[in-house]
Amino acid sequence: MKLYRLLTVSIAVMGAVALQSCTKDFDEINKNPNAIDITKDYPDKLLANAIEDIADRVFDVWLGHEIGSCWVQHMAKVQYTDEDRYVPRNDVINMVWNGLYAGPAIETQRIYEIGQRLGNRNYQAVALVLKSYIFSVLTDLYGDIPYKEALKVDSTYTPKYDTQVSIYLALHAKLKEANDLFLVGGTKVEGDILFGGDITKWKRFANSLRLRLLMRMSNRPESDLQNFIRSEIDGIVSDPTTYPIISNNSHNAALIYMGSYPNNHPLNETYKTRDDHRVSKTLIDAMYNPNNHDHPDWRIVVYAETPQAGGFWIGLPNGMTSAKAAAYLGNGIKRTSKLGEYFRKANAPGMFMSRAEVCFLLAEAKYRGLLTFGTETAQDYYELGVKESYRQFANEIIENVPYYYDLGGASRTIDDYFNDFLANSGKWEVGKELEKIYTQKWVAMFDQGLQAWFEWRRTGYPQVTPAEDGLNGGRIPQRLRYPSDEYSRNGTNLAAAVTRQGVDNINTRVWWDVADNN
Repeated sequence: MKLYRLLTVSIAVMGAVALQSCTKDFDEINKNPNAIDITKDYPDKLLANAIEDIADRVFDVWLGHEIGSCWVQHMAKVQYTDEDRYVPRNDVINMVWNGLYAGPAIETQRIYEIGQRLGNRNYQAVALVLKSYIFSVLTDLYGDIPYKEALKVDSTYTPKYDTQVSIYLALHAKLKEANDLFLVGGTKVEGDILFGGDITKWKRFANSLRLRLLMRMSNRPESDLQNFIRSEIDGIVSDPTTYPIISNNSHNAALIYMGSYPNNHPLNETYKTRDDHRVSKTLIDAMYNPNNHDHPDWRIVVYAETPQAGGFWIGLPNGMTSAKAAAYLGNGIKRTSKLGEYFRKANAPGMFMSRAEVCFLLAEAKYRGLLTFGTETAQDYYELGVKESYRQFANEIIENVPYYYDLGGASRTIDDYFNDFLANSGKWEVGKELEKIYTQKWVAMFDQGLQAWFEWRRTGYPQVTPAEDGLNGGRIPQRLRYPSDEYSRNGTNLAAAVTRQGVDNINTRVWWDVADNN
């Protein structure tokens, strides 16, 4: 992974020329003595670079933390509160679009082409999975985006925008193609810093992503789409040999960062010099009730620290002005909870997809009749999702609880903690089945800000109050605006997308978003 910071955008130049609508300034590339010679094939270096490039962009402070995590009310800002009040900065919006297209999207396309030329099916399949992940993030952020024509070399400088429905169906097909391409025991994949070359884990990731995409489309009412979703989900779950999924935490798609700069987790670098984030009051209140102190959601000992001023966990309301946030409870910085140390450490994981998320997707599918195979009930999958989330943080929960609770010398296992939670506030409730599933998925996806926000937009749960001093008419954003420079670089095609999709603002819903949550 150390190569990542030495690799430059030069590895993508051959494709990036087709992305004039994304970026045109590559003059500095040729001046970098560390740049890879793009006339040669380096799939291992490209792959390592692409994986960390994706993670750095998705889990960084600007996109993952201040947009995703703040807008879904996992985190809040105690200083410089613009993003928490729904005012994303234009340079951040441009950076997200340009960075994903001209960085990892091009890199994965290049890996696929090298895999074709070398006859290496596994490189091709890995590239398809990563590219599908990237474009799923892009379309979930913006809606209609360039897809089919976006990465064409030396041909399309102003790519057309594809509809989100067509992109989703294409991504699902590509993930299915990747599953079929993967050859366990075939040519080794070098540079795989995500799964260490374990092809079966890549297959699990691909099929789990299929479940995510299928369920994200599932609120659309079209009967043919509903039948397609039901058939595909049943096909995956009923044939684990052909279509394996993430079935325990050892299969999680998580990039484990290295312990020092420049390959540490991006939030670790951020928190070395910044102290303007706190855990949201919405999340803290969902996990800890001082009137039921002995039965919290025990994950809170990992998610949040207790305030510097003392006492137990206190969250910060979202979207206050900087002055109000600083004065909250007399001193917002000292009297509210910081992000837990686990997520601030250098080698924290960047979680692309977890076993817990898969369980909650299956719980919802089972409850809604989109999964008919098997004897497991929605409650079974729900409780398994909670257990797997607890197991994901087992060591940290067991280690941290005694700092906050007197156990009287008793030794507790992780099973003791999740069983206590499921017997109390996490208990399955008839009549509130989907609310329980959606809310626990929201809790389990802490520090996966973007995906948690995407899912909140789809499900409407948990029911949250918009930012206290928000600047968006009392609404939580539903998407990002298109970058301002797209209007000058690809204006005609962008205008067609806006006409089709709706006004280019943060309140326009994307195709799959039919929830009435604002």
